Amino acid sequence: MTQKSANLQLSVTPSDSQAPQARPPPTRLARNYVAVERRDLDFSQYPNNVESLVPKLHDVQYSQGILRNEKNFSFRTTCEIFQFSCGQGTLLHEVDDRGVEEFLLETTKRANTRPGEPETHIIFCSLIKPDTIGPNFRLQSSLSLHTARKLLDHYHISPQFLPFLLGEPNYGAPGSFSSYDYNGYITRTEFFCQHPRWNIHENQQPWSVYMSYDVPAQRVFYLVVTGVNCPKNALVKDRLFQSFCRSEDNNLAQRSFGDPFFIHTLISHESLNDLKPVMTVLRTHLYDQLDEVDAYAKKPSDRRKLEKLTTKLHMVSQDADSLLASSDMAIMVSDRMLEAHQVLQPLLFAQFKYDEYHKTADSLAYLRHSAQTHKRWLTSYKNRKDIAMNLVFNLVTQQDAYTNILIAQEAKRDGSSMKIIAALTTFFLPATFVATIFGMAFFDFEGGVFSVASNTWIYAAVTAPLMVVTIMVWYMWDKISEGRHVKKLPFMRRRSVTSDIEELKGKTLQL
Repeated sequence: MTQKSANLQLSVTPSDSQAPQARPPPTRLARNYVAVERRDLDFSQYPNNVESLVPKLHDVQYSQGILRNEKNFSFRTTCEIFQFSCGQGTLLHEVDDRGVEEFLLETTKRANTRPGEPETHIIFCSLIKPDTIGPNFRLQSSLSLHTARKLLDHYHISPQFLPFLLGEPNYGAPGSFSSYDYNGYITRTEFFCQHPRWNIHENQQPWSVYMSYDVPAQRVFYLVVTGVNCPKNALVKDRLFQSFCRSEDNNLAQRSFGDPFFIHTLISHESLNDLKPVMTVLRTHLYDQLDEVDAYAKKPSDRRKLEKLTTKLHMVSQDADSLLASSDMAIMVSDRMLEAHQVLQPLLFAQFKYDEYHKTADSLAYLRHSAQTHKRWLTSYKNRKDIAMNLVFNLVTQQDAYTNILIAQEAKRDGSSMKIIAALTTFFLPATFVATIFGMAFFDFEGGVFSVASNTWIYAAVTAPLMVVTIMVWYMWDKISEGRHVKKLPFMRRRSVTSDIEELKGKTLQL
């Protein structure tokens, strides 16, 4: 394997002032998950032979089922390896299966010839989204199955980290486990976590980091897993290359790698920096909507603007809620990292690494307080959004109230006019009725003599039944209309919730 001295090519990220381009929503990876096949245990295979196994917590059948699915891994390994030994760093690019095997043989030989010499190994691998469905978590590791098994066995990687290696999102707490000898001294400790995805719409692959510290061998191992072409991951590798592969200050390098949590702190810092552009975009969108709400409150115009404002404010609220949850996750990761780092205090103090320990502890505390500060700002943004949303609702309510007042005034005018018409009709109704009766052919006033026809009964015989039929038709129509309206009302004549749900299945309510 040869070392490449060229700098890493970092992908250019858009500046905070640039507006993000609209992109179609991504397909949810969880929709294409494949269930892990469970079989009988193979006691000769991983993770039964590793020191990090905790049977009361780790599901061995589940881990072996993941490793049994060859579609979870690539056909050929592609990774990068950073190693720090004897005060000098080396970064190896595009390492394949043979390169990883040679690297493990070299480290084993070096550990046997120079026992107790501090070393740090970091393996960077990526997650690939294959075209075909088959991986358990829709993503495929850039490691081959053969190389993955070798790394899992060689570094005794915890089986709890195995799903992280394949890109499964972790909604639990970070893992921190230690092994002790019969005298109560720590012989090995490990810490692994998954950093929050601040921009989940753009980056669906999580950033997972595993660390183990073998105390007797003084060997620190990291396994970093992230998406392909992750800018922050490339930035971490470039910082390591620039600071420890090109630098001639061996004292600074040795003091930096003197604390096993140095890389964890570095990656946590870059992960937290990834929040800044996302918060800038959120803040810009929020302030734009606040300006529009204020302008509309001063001079109401087209009401359709309020509909757009409400939709945009809801989008801001969703993004703010997602970032708040990620902030809580970042705070929890920092807390667990501080607790795990404190376990190493007696070991580092016994090696006179007081400065290294306190600098790392102070850095982790700074990252925790920074995450809390970001959370407070996000809470403030969400409160401002709520105030703007309440103002929009109040504006809509005021406009509706004003519209109802206008309608009521018009209805009052119409009611006054109808009263006048009704009064006039009532005044002239008796005269109209009398004139209609006497105007019929049944009455004769010729010759000054008033006479009534003998067939006047026909008028009463036709009019009375017609009035009865009309009243009956109106009554029946009113009852039928009322029954139809009652049937359309949901749960009006409910017997039980279950019967209501069964009756409404497949039906569309039309109120």
